[in-house]
Amino acid sequence: MHLLRRLLAPERLFIGALGLTGLAAVLSVALPPAERGELSANMVGATLGAAIGGLSLDTFLLSRPAGWVFSRGRPWVLALLGASVALSAVAAALLIAVAGLGSYVIAVGSAAGLTIFNTVSSIALRQKSFMVVYAMRAVSGAILVGGYLALYAAGHLDGGLWSVVWLAVQWVSALAVCVLVLGMVRRVGPAPAPTARALDYRSDLLAAGNLHTGIFAQMMTLRFNQILVARFVGAGPLGVYTLAVAALEFAQAGAVVRAQRILAERDVDATSHRAAPVVRAALPVALAAVAALAVLGFLQPEYRDAWIVGLCLLPGTLAAAAGKTWSSLLLKMRGEKATTVAAVITLAVAITAYFGVIPWAGVIGAALASSLAYGVHAFISRTSLRKSQPRSPGTV
Repeated sequence: MHLLRRLLAPERLFIGALGLTGLAAVLSVALPPAERGELSANMVGATLGAAIGGLSLDTFLLSRPAGWVFSRGRPWVLALLGASVALSAVAAALLIAVAGLGSYVIAVGSAAGLTIFNTVSSIALRQKSFMVVYAMRAVSGAILVGGYLALYAAGHLDGGLWSVVWLAVQWVSALAVCVLVLGMVRRVGPAPAPTARALDYRSDLLAAGNLHTGIFAQMMTLRFNQILVARFVGAGPLGVYTLAVAALEFAQAGAVVRAQRILAERDVDATSHRAAPVVRAALPVALAAVAALAVLGFLQPEYRDAWIVGLCLLPGTLAAAAGKTWSSLLLKMRGEKATTVAAVITLAVAITAYFGVIPWAGVIGAALASSLAYGVHAFISRTSLRKSQPRSPGTV
């Protein structure tokens, strides 16, 4: 029984879910690079659209104090969710237009599904339902892998058709987590009347805006280079680049779980959450991902440059793993303003680098610029966090 609990620990479930998503990315190399580029354009348009229009409600809800939902009332939470879904759809459409590649219908539909899943699952995570939420992610990943395998077996190597499967999986996940949370709501029973005043609701909007500015900047740093690769380099190179990105992001699974746990905790001691263990755990996984890309390039010559891109992304991957821990701690200890400043400075560096190198250096330039940006973000987050920590006794 103890062994079973260890195997089904939340961290392992999350890594398993991410592993299935990574397997889906690997299966997508069956597509020619240009077709995989179309699939990638739809995915990045949706994920970045959800990040921009989603108002970062998932992180916002996780960071609220105990009793916040009851004090505000469920209609307020539903109103925030509805606004974020609409804005996500608009943002996804605009990104597809900028990229000049992909499907408006798929990107918009997937962005809405992602926003619902991320926001509603944060309510479940507030109740410490880590295993259930991560299990849903794992099941969704398994469905995606099965869908891709079925298309491959049928000989359908069309990026648009594979995108439809990805869209369907996003909505299956969204509906499943909605059913979960509705069950939780029924068990809680009738909610007490809201006690918040107009000033409290305005404070919520201000806090959400401050938080979202920072996360918006982080996601633009993470994904906007892919939009620019699509615009300036084309569908084929985008297919190679996003493959390397997906492989290296697998190494950040532990950091994501750590960050979510920090946000869900009510009392956080900065000295008890160090980034070194997360980085040590990420390094061998990142190296294995680069090696796997090299093997894949040998077997599939159209993707032979993917391991070089992965190697250029490696420093940024380790910096991002550390930065997620430090940024979450910074949010809990110093509030939204501190994380926003770090993210906006990073975005300014990233956008300058992206526009400066991607048009002439292609995917290698995009990878190097990304690593630079995440190094800057980790450095600023750690420096700001140190300023918030009290001096130890005897320190002069």
